[in-house]
Amino acid sequence: MIFCTFDSVKYYYMKKEPLVHTLEYAFRKSLDKLKDRESSAAIVDLFLFPNPESGDFTIFDDEDNVLVKLSVPDWEEQADRFDSDTILKECEDLLKDIAHKIKEEGLFEELNILKPFSVLMVDEEMEVLSELLTIDEEQLLLNDDFLKHMDEELDGFYNQLMSDN
Repeated sequence: MIFCTFDSVKYYYMKKEPLVHTLEYAFRKSLDKLKDRESSAAIVDLFLFPNPESGDFTIFDDEDNVLVKLSVPDWEEQADRFDSDTILKECEDLLKDIAHKIKEEGLFEELNILKPFSVLMVDEEMEVLSELLTIDEEQLLLNDDFLKHMDEELDGFYNQLMSDN
C-alpha cells in the first residue's frame, strides 16, 4: 500500500514547475512562430522532440523545420543520473497536459491548421512515440477510459443476454 500526503504531492509539482514552465514556453514560442508565418501553407502536424540525453527540447513543423530548440536545465543538471524512459514518460504526460491547456485557450484556432491536426511526441528518427493531441471536427475521438467503460458495459450486456436463454 502506498501512502501519499498532500505535502509530497505538492513537493512533486513544485519540483516539476521549472520543467513545465520551460516546455510550455517552447510550445507557445513555436505557435507564435507559426502565427508569424501565417501566409504559408496550412500545417497538419506539430512534432515535439524531447531529448533528455542532450538536454534539448525541439519543436518541428510538418516540413521538419525547427520552430524552437532550447536547453532544458533540469535535464542538463541530471544528465549523468537519469533514466531516459522515465523522463520521456513524465515528459509525455506534461506535454499532453500543456497541449490540452493550449487547446482550451483557443491558441490553435489562431493558426492556419488543416484538420485533422496532431501534436506528436517523436524520437530522433521522427518516429512517433505518442499522440499528444488531435484536433478534428469531423471525428469523435475517444479516449482509453471511455473505451474501457464501453467494453465493460458491452460485456455486461452480453452476459445478461446470454443468461436469459
